[in-house]
Amino acid sequence: MIVLAACVVLLAAGLPLIARLRALDEDAAAGRRTVATLLGATGTRVAYSTLVVLAYAVLPLAWAVGAIPTGALAPYLSAPLAFRLGDVVSHRSGAALGPALREGAVLVVLFAALYAAGSALLPS
Repeated sequence: MIVLAACVVLLAAGLPLIARLRALDEDAAAGRRTVATLLGATGTRVAYSTLVVLAYAVLPLAWAVGAIPTGALAPYLSAPLAFRLGDVVSHRSGAALGPALREGAVLVVLFAALYAAGSALLPS
């Protein structure tokens, strides 16, 4: 369960980054100090990508040391969504990131659901 929690926290931590990246120009013009204004667009995109990659990288490491069952690798079925979302976050800005925020939330839920289902179906 700790592995799932860590992965979900990593993915969920990316959602505010997408939101702040979407509002980066307005925040900068208003003088707001947000993570995105401090890191800049590129830094925020790198931070988001790093969180997503870490969430997926934890799974095989935990499986290799026997901390999770084989079925807990099922979240890799959500990888196409993560790749598409990463592409959108990397290449769009402003209002065009609105759908990315929704897809990011879907990714978090899908990841957790696949983990739970996979662990239940293949518990060892």
